Amino acid sequence: MLKRQKLYWKILRPLVIVFLYFKFGYTFKTAKNLPDNFILLSNHNTDFDPLLVGVSFKNSLRYVASEHISRWKHAFKFVNHIFSPIMRPKGTNAASTVKEMLRALRGGDNVCMFAEGARSWNGITNPILPSTGKLVKSSKCALVTYKITGGYFASPLWSEGGTRKGKLHGEIVDIYSAEDISKMSVDEINRIINTDLYEDAYDTQSIYRAKYKGKQLAVKMETMLFFCPFCGEMESLKSHKDTVTCFKCGKSFKYNVYGELEGTPLKNMKYAFCWLRDKVLEDAQNCVEYSTDSASITTVSNHIEKFLSNGKFTINKDILACGDVVINISDIDDLSFHGRYALVLSTKDGYFEISLNRDTSALKFYMLFQAYKYGDIIKFNF
Repeated sequence: MLKRQKLYWKILRPLVIVFLYFKFGYTFKTAKNLPDNFILLSNHNTDFDPLLVGVSFKNSLRYVASEHISRWKHAFKFVNHIFSPIMRPKGTNAASTVKEMLRALRGGDNVCMFAEGARSWNGITNPILPSTGKLVKSSKCALVTYKITGGYFASPLWSEGGTRKGKLHGEIVDIYSAEDISKMSVDEINRIINTDLYEDAYDTQSIYRAKYKGKQLAVKMETMLFFCPFCGEMESLKSHKDTVTCFKCGKSFKYNVYGELEGTPLKNMKYAFCWLRDKVLEDAQNCVEYSTDSASITTVSNHIEKFLSNGKFTINKDILACGDVVINISDIDDLSFHGRYALVLSTKDGYFEISLNRDTSALKFYMLFQAYKYGDIIKFNF
């Protein structure tokens, strides 16, 4: 890491601590007795997680970040100048990212990665990528695990219109020396990572019963809850402030400051997510097709986008299609998402990004793809 980035860290850290306290009420424990060289792994629930994790560490970290931020033009120049992140293209095996991480670690940097690969939709830590244990083993350095609690309620992935202030806390879970890691198998390393980073937001909330206050608590919930819990119609919900209403059946429900759903048979978003899984799997069994009228597809190479086509976007049991571009499901190596309205995927022919309109959700297509590709929805914990 460059000297200027270490200097920025020392200057900015106190300012970020104050910012996070006033924005979220964030509390944290300062890291102590750290090894000289380590990989830091954390769970992932908010766009602010690099800051939430970073303030616990007096010395600078290199972050692994989603490739799409490199296409933020002017904003990325600022981020790169200060943090020099290691880019990871979602929806790929990320071999180049692993090489860059190992190079940084062997050069003496400490590297932070959000091991789930994506934020949680339902408040439960996503399964850790199986290759993570192999990466940690190959690094021949120490492992530090870190957990943030309360992030799901402070800034749900599905939400829009501001963050919520409530109980939000971060601290180290455990430290494993390089010697400890050398004695473990890859499977053992993966087990401790999954155990240390696992967080069920609703289980924690049942203990603390914390309030998360905001002005637009339910806004954009329809990007996750893409079926009406009353009539079962797809994409018939519309949110406003703390209320969600179905324009098909006319029924409505509320999302309260405790993260609960009032006026619906679904108790909360964790229950809702399980219900969505069952609905999507049933649709897959019946060979249902999901589509939206407006989307665009680009290729991405060396952080440069090239437009391919736009028009109707469809996923069914055989193909993914956007405008004039058609890709067989069997040819897709992996598919992921960033944010609520973008999908990324890789095939032998390249790396693609699909931008959806804001009247639909990346989640419904992501879940249906998994159901057709794997026979189940496997990349979430339920």
